[in-house]
Amino acid sequence: MTDGVDHADAGQRLDYRVTVHNLGATGLPGTRVEQQMPATTAAATADGGTVVDDGTGARKAVWRTDLGAYDERVFTASATLGERPTPAGTTAPGTLRAAVTVCVYVYGQAAPTACSGDLDDLPETHPEGPGTGLVWWAVALGVCAVLAPGVRRAVRRRRGGRGGGGGST
Repeated sequence: MTDGVDHADAGQRLDYRVTVHNLGATGLPGTRVEQQMPATTAAATADGGTVVDDGTGARKAVWRTDLGAYDERVFTASATLGERPTPAGTTAPGTLRAAVTVCVYVYGQAAPTACSGDLDDLPETHPEGPGTGLVWWAVALGVCAVLAPGVRRAVRRRRGGRGGGGGST
């Protein structure tokens, strides 16, 4: 399975090609192929399959097929990446990859028969930490408090020089 890229950005559409090959001499009716989409997926499609949302925002593409002996099937899906969630979101803080996993389930079995994955690097971002914006405002307020008396004196002197020192006799 691959999407043909190594680096991805928010808003980018990734097109995946999944190839499933039955290497055995026995057919596999009722085979299920599941592709877990990247955690940052904002939208997804699966040609010939369905996209399932598990209620937590995680999406996966699901295809059902019958694989004959030595049969090969190709499935395609796409995912459009959204912004990386904050550390309180569904991905771990510092996550720098869009990860996709595909597993093949043979009818009647709970465990996957085979799995494969694909990783794409995401650009590193340094979001503001909690309180960072508040700290900036506190520093700016402190600077104003220190400079305000000096500015006020300078304005008074300037006004006094223009209006009150005009003429004594």
